[in-house]
Amino acid sequence: MKALGTHIVCELSGCDPKALTDVDAVHAMMIRAAKDAKATIMESAFHRFEPQGVSGTVILAESHLSIHTWPEKGYAAMDFYTCGDHTDPWLACQHAAKVLGAKNMLTTEFKRGIEAKNGTFTHVVTATEAEDRPLTA
Repeated sequence: MKALGTHIVCELSGCDPKALTDVDAVHAMMIRAAKDAKATIMESAFHRFEPQGVSGTVILAESHLSIHTWPEKGYAAMDFYTCGDHTDPWLACQHAAKVLGAKNMLTTEFKRGIEAKNGTFTHVVTATEAEDRPLTA
């Protein structure tokens, strides 16, 4: 089964609320996450909401990384989607969890862009953490 890309949907809980509010720090973390994944950064856009929360995207030559934060809940919703054999979105995911101080991480991995016989494309869920997985330092 040859897929064009790997997409990790990540829920980070128990994060440091201050880390989730600082748009510059979130932006820097996402840039570092993209570099850790060995992806090529094309551009990025981040926004801080009032009174709190950050949303942002890093556009990659190999796809994208995105984040939406809820500091009041200690929660971040993230996507790590990369294409190509040289990237590893799991490295980006692990970096984000560490920097944001997440106590739990719930992930689902999809293999996307699998060509079917009739010329259409599909995806397959390849790994799901069914329960919150405590993070260890």
